This record gives sequence, structure tokens and C-alpha cells, in this order.
Amino acid sequence: MRTCCSIALLSLLCLARPAAAEEPRLRLRGQMMSRFETAQQSDDDWASDFVLRRARVEARWEIEKLVRLVAELEASDGEAELRDAYGRLSFAPWLRLSAGYLKKPFSRLRLEALADLPVPERGLLDRHVVRRTRHGGFGGRDIGAMLSGRVKPLARLRYSVGAFAGPETLAGRNESHHDIVARLQLRPFKGARLAANSSHKRYDLGEDHRWAHLFGGDLRYRLGGLTVQAEGGYGDNVDAGPGHRLWAVHLLAAYQHRFSSLHLLGQPLGLTPAVMFEVFDPDDDVADGRAYRVLGGINFDVGEIARLRLFAEGTGGEPLAVDPEQEGAVEPLTSWTRVMVQLDLYLGWQSEPTEE
Repeated sequence: MRTCCSIALLSLLCLARPAAAEEPRLRLRGQMMSRFETAQQSDDDWASDFVLRRARVEARWEIEKLVRLVAELEASDGEAELRDAYGRLSFAPWLRLSAGYLKKPFSRLRLEALADLPVPERGLLDRHVVRRTRHGGFGGRDIGAMLSGRVKPLARLRYSVGAFAGPETLAGRNESHHDIVARLQLRPFKGARLAANSSHKRYDLGEDHRWAHLFGGDLRYRLGGLTVQAEGGYGDNVDAGPGHRLWAVHLLAAYQHRFSSLHLLGQPLGLTPAVMFEVFDPDDDVADGRAYRVLGGINFDVGEIARLRLFAEGTGGEPLAVDPEQEGAVEPLTSWTRVMVQLDLYLGWQSEPTEE
């Protein structure tokens, strides 16, 4: 994987160098998310623990808006993992080429950085379908190439379409998957973003090659400090095998308020309460096997450098799906009730052009 990413990055760099007249700019960013949580293990048993939710370092090298190289490492649970390693070449605002190890263009909730979300968890559809399945996620990250761009005259249309290939070994199995993913977004009126997603996966099931599909849509509206977002998805459950369908919807609302007269470390203070409600049915062949999830809390912001999150999350119902590895037995998916206290810290540095 590293070899493919390196070739892609070097190729884009060589293409961009002749056209670049400005001195390149380097930006370094780091973030760390530490959490204390207490979760219900059974009806009367609760367990508490400290968790390193995320520790990331990102380096971005950029010449004007022509070429961008990104490399990002993440450490969690004592292990380091490559998250992003890609290059992007901009021929025009309406035509950009990205190649390497990057996010597939599916789901607003997945595409937006977790540090920018008003909630600390993305939810059930993201956890079990978009980010990963037994045959790779419909969204998430993989090696691939993607075309994207924006066309302002057409309702500020933005598009992304890419082809991706998963690893040859997944969860200890010799297998590969290939994905074609597309996203189309419009701004129908000021403050609103309306988008549709489509992900098509070719994967191995024994000696057979099969296709699975996931479709989704999302709407976000912002008015002042208020943000309201709705998103849904419907498609194939590849974990349960052919013929099984899943669906999910969620609603997210948040309100950001900045205190212009209150500062800490030279940064303005702010509060952002947020709530998220989700319904997730992992398998339409299992009657009443769906989950209802509620997440709510508040963020205490110190400008752009720190955020303290206090949230509680609960899941009701029984999310059930057929388990093909146990001859059609019904398998319950993970559900939980927990309280989280999370501290996010952000640090960034950017080089400035030298003056002659």
C-alpha cells in the first residue's frame, strides 16, 4: 500500500512542478482526543476506563491551489496507523484529481472530520456499514483515484467520483474488494446543502464474485449558530450475505454560541449543545431487529485550540442481523449505554512565504 501511495504522490508532484510559480507552503497540524467513559456492561454492571480516542499528526504541502500532498498518521491503543496519504492536482476548480490512500466520497457524517463535528461519535450506520464491513466499508478509506470539482453557476454543484481497491488480506482472510463511489451536492438556497451518495462494491464470497450497493442522501441547513442535519442510507448488508437489506436514518441538531467578551489563553470561549437521534435496521429479514440511539451533550470550546465534550449515549431495541458464518443464526450487534467526558486538543503551524 505504501508503494502505491508513494508512486501516486510523486506522479502528481512531477505534473504540478512546471506550472507552479509560488513557493510551496507547509502546514502541520496535530490533534489529541482523550476520553473517560463509563459504560453499562449488563443490567447492573458498569465499567469505567480511560481511552485514547485519537492522536493524529498531519502534514500538508501545497503550492497555491495547484497541488496538495497530504500525509497523516494516527496512534490509538498503542499502535500507529497511516490514515491519509494522497496527492491532489487541480487543473481547474471544476476538475481535480486525487490519488493515493484517501476517504471515499460517501456520507456527510463520514467525510466531515470528527474534530469538526458537534458530537463525539458518528453512530451505528457509520460504525457497521460506512466505515467497515467484513468486505470493506462502503465509505471509509482505501487506495484509489478520484475526480472532483465544483461548478458555481449550477447551484454551486460539487461532485466526486472515484474507484477504490481494498487490501488483499482483510480480517485475516485472503480477499479483495473494489468500490465505485460517487457523491453529488447542491446548494438549493443559502445555508442549505443537499447531497446524494452512491457506493457499489464488488467482493468475493467463496469462489463467487458479487456486487453490493448502498445509497444515501443528506441535508444540512445552517442559520446563524444553528445547524440541523439529516442523513439516511439504504442498501445491501454484505455481512449477512446476498439478499439482505439494511437502512438507517439520523437527525443531528447543534447550536454554537461564542462569548465575545470571555477569553482564555487569548481565545474566545463558546458553548455548543448538540443532540443526535438515529434509527438503524441492519437486516430486513429479521423482524423488529432494529436499534434506536440517542446521543446528547454539550461542548465547551476554547477558540480553535481545545474542546471539552460532556455527552451521554443510549441505545434501545435489539439490532439483529443474520450471521452467515453460523448457518443463518441471528447475531446481535453491539449496543451500549455510556457517559463520556472527552478533551480534544488541537495545534497547528503554517509556514509563510519568504519575502525577497
